[in-house]
Amino acid sequence: MNKPLIILGGLAPADRARVAQTLLSVQHATVYAEPLSGLREELADIAIHNERTLQRGTFDEVIRIGNVPTFRYWRDLETRDIPVTHYSRLPFTGLTRGAMHSLDELPSLAGSRDEALYAFDREQSSRIAWILEEESESESELAMIRKLSRELPSNARIYLGNSLPIREWDLAATREKSGFEFEANRGANGIDGQLATFFGWCAPNATNVAIVGDLTALYDLNAPWIVPQLDASFRIVIINNRGGRIFERVVAADRRLVINDHELRFDKWGEMFGIDVTELRPDNEASRRVWERYDELWK
Repeated sequence: MNKPLIILGGLAPADRARVAQTLLSVQHATVYAEPLSGLREELADIAIHNERTLQRGTFDEVIRIGNVPTFRYWRDLETRDIPVTHYSRLPFTGLTRGAMHSLDELPSLAGSRDEALYAFDREQSSRIAWILEEESESESELAMIRKLSRELPSNARIYLGNSLPIREWDLAATREKSGFEFEANRGANGIDGQLATFFGWCAPNATNVAIVGDLTALYDLNAPWIVPQLDASFRIVIINNRGGRIFERVVAADRRLVINDHELRFDKWGEMFGIDVTELRPDNEASRRVWERYDELWK
């Protein structure tokens, strides 16, 4: 039997039940569900939880369902000789190869998974949880994201912007069933206009929550001008780690040129527009330790 990797990108709410039913019927295929799929929690029992686990897998094909995925393994497929098939509402592949099909053409799926890889993934999840639950690391950024995911009300509509909040939610947030609905905006210029996009996405009679980084917020400080016209309640959570900390992990050049260190606060900005802002201020040293311990798990 073949060994497919099934990757779930963003899915419209109307598509989720059918996709979930299809995958639950397969049982032992290897599935990875991004938060934007809306099925991360529903498929938690059968899905791989950690993106880095996929790097250790041996798959003979990749089946993408939904929108173009945002995580690293998907981009690495450009350098991997694995056949890819796409089932999506979007008309483009997001890769330089692979047959494109409508999501309506999604067939019944079959396959087997590497049970040792699945068991390894669960062991890694336990180790990560143990790190994030330690009191000594409670002020780290990942631990704060985990705590926030447990505190938000069920059925909240959560907007993640930009790259780091998306990645950190996927890594650290709880997988308990909560009915969360997700949206995100990410791309080459994805730092621009995130708060404005969130305000346009807010729905009436719902709990709307934006989770953004500090530089992302600074790029869109004028966005709350629209608030008096909104017929929706919302909450803005800013992860203020005092710079673009994602570059500490992805850039080898002089980090001072790209991190944009600052000591700015957002309480007065909130006051100016008459909005409540939740400001998470992680201990950057604790965050560094947690990331180091996380990386060590995969060596």
